Amino acid sequence: MKHTLSKIAIAILICGVHYGTQAQSKKGKLIWKEEFNYKGLPDPKKWSYETGLVRNSEKQYYTKERLENAEVKSGNLVITSLKENYQGAGYTSASINTLNKQNFEGNIRVEIKAKLPAGKGIWPALWMMGSNVNQVGWPKCVELDIMEFVGHTENTVHANLHWWDSTSTADNKKSSKGSTIILSDLHTNYHIYGLERRGDSIKVFVDDKFYLSLKAPATAFANSFTSPLYLLINTAVGGEWGGPIDDSIFPQKYYVDYVRVYSLD
Repeated sequence: MKHTLSKIAIAILICGVHYGTQAQSKKGKLIWKEEFNYKGLPDPKKWSYETGLVRNSEKQYYTKERLENAEVKSGNLVITSLKENYQGAGYTSASINTLNKQNFEGNIRVEIKAKLPAGKGIWPALWMMGSNVNQVGWPKCVELDIMEFVGHTENTVHANLHWWDSTSTADNKKSSKGSTIILSDLHTNYHIYGLERRGDSIKVFVDDKFYLSLKAPATAFANSFTSPLYLLINTAVGGEWGGPIDDSIFPQKYYVDYVRVYSLD
């Protein structure tokens, strides 16, 4: 989610596929879940908010505890992106996360069932970063993008992994690997987006089909791929990768049915 379009073009390995390897792994023991079976704001015991204009030259203002942008109803988290003037921005949306509330350690499988918003300029994401982000900074904390969609690449889900690497030629020493998968019903049906971590190896899947994998290189920042992680769910508007915005698409809604995390230890 922190990357830019120019960085992706230079640093990311992209391969478009329809489906990858069948995910044969057992789910393991359920250790954390959010079923969204209540009404109102996201559970404050589980979720925190990003607020303001955060990154990537995006155009939305992320609001806090505002039902217009983040509401739990009918068994879903609904993140609504609006075209409105708010705190000096022309759009509002929401970004929630589990930082300092729930860390995910060891070998894990993460599953998120979601239905995505659509339209040029919209940029929903499901992603994880190291819980040590405020101590070591980005990209040393690693960033694991389980799902990203940008409206100018129709029917395409992106998975991207970003990490600090001593061999990188980027100013911030970032290296990246990514892949894409084509789904024609992203906006009309729910899909299960997920990630497995075993040791220092990461695999990303959709509907139990793996399509991106990486074993941490020896040149990565020490222990970055094995450190505790936290989860983020958001919709951005515009910005360096989101691109030009079609104002006629708003409001746009992003539905998350559940989040489930399993231990694979």
